[in-house]
Amino acid sequence: MTLVKFTGLTLAALVATLSVGCKHGPKNITQIPGGNSNVTGNGSLLDTTPGGRVGGGGDVVTVDGDGNIGLAGLDEFENMLMDREAFAAETVYFGFDRSEIHPDDNGKVGAVASALAQSPQNKVLIEGHCDERGTEEYNRALGERRALSVRDRLVELGVGADRIRTMSLGEDRPADPGFSEDAYQANRRGEFVLLKPKS
Repeated sequence: MTLVKFTGLTLAALVATLSVGCKHGPKNITQIPGGNSNVTGNGSLLDTTPGGRVGGGGDVVTVDGDGNIGLAGLDEFENMLMDREAFAAETVYFGFDRSEIHPDDNGKVGAVASALAQSPQNKVLIEGHCDERGTEEYNRALGERRALSVRDRLVELGVGADRIRTMSLGEDRPADPGFSEDAYQANRRGEFVLLKPKS
């Protein structure tokens, strides 16, 4: 009888330990209104589900079935082609938990400003990205601060604010899916997407 009680108590303790101490569920459990969404630089929502389209204030970001991000409802931004390669070399990188542009990257922002000055019909989308450390909400806000920091620098260099849109993707689109310091550094970035008229 004592052996049965001991075995029962041991089994109960093991089940309690596994259910409490071994939680491996998602690290981000706070739900955001609108489901799996991100916030753009102006406070409207980005729905990252395929075919999704959520927005506020007239600025809407869409995601097609292939996961490509597009702009809609932005009037002058709506009918533009997105060129992700044009400014790929000008990607700006940030320190851990920082949104200030490192002095080494000022030349990259300057190069984008110069290119936009030479082609006044073009506009730019700035995406703020983070590494995976921190909550989803925190990284979304940090990505927004990074994108806004880059936007402010472009404006200081003479690019009209009406030619710039910002968007935070937080930790959702890592450049490097690894978990090393090099991967984290690659993911803490601000990317420029050139927007060109379709015709």
